[in-house]
Amino acid sequence: MESNPPTPTAIEFARFRVLPHRRELLAAGQPLDVGGRAFDVLMVLIEASGAVVGKDALMNRVWPNRIVEENSLQAQISALRRAFAADRDLIRTIAGRDDQFTGEIRTVSARPDAQLVATTAVPYTPPTPTPTNLPEAVSELIGRDAELDEILALSTSHRLVTLAGAGGIGKTRLSLVVAASDRKPARCRAAGAACARSHVGAPVP
Repeated sequence: MESNPPTPTAIEFARFRVLPHRRELLAAGQPLDVGGRAFDVLMVLIEASGAVVGKDALMNRVWPNRIVEENSLQAQISALRRAFAADRDLIRTIAGRDDQFTGEIRTVSARPDAQLVATTAVPYTPPTPTPTNLPEAVSELIGRDAELDEILALSTSHRLVTLAGAGGIGKTRLSLVVAASDRKPARCRAAGAACARSHVGAPVP
């Protein structure tokens, strides 16, 4: 007789639920778009079960074998705090360097009708980063959500989408975010930085 596969577990705290097997963060049952790196940061902090995690240790877990700026980590912490909104204090920064998850963690079955089965976090290891020729972002893209959504939508139906505008307004930065997005077309996922460069030049149709 074949045994049933183990039921995936979920992690709950406050009004949030984390589904590690699906890499999803939910708030009151609704998915939040926090990005893959921010999700990795959250899982490492949760796994620490309330212990303080040093900046270097956190960066080594989330970006293994890569050299990144400290601003990259702060951008992911900021993204998580925005997602937590009124519960932003779930992540506490100590002395401006180390971080701590302060929520009460409950590990439960991922089935909606399941009961509480544990009170500690499950071990988690971030996935191996996908090889890419894109430069690592050193800061967060702010105030461009509408433009990002528009370009991503256009990219699904046009082989070439170009951006135009005065120098220094962020065309290259925006195109790099498009190229790195999980929602970009498959051809951009394969082209990497070449795709990002193709987004910069002429007006958006």
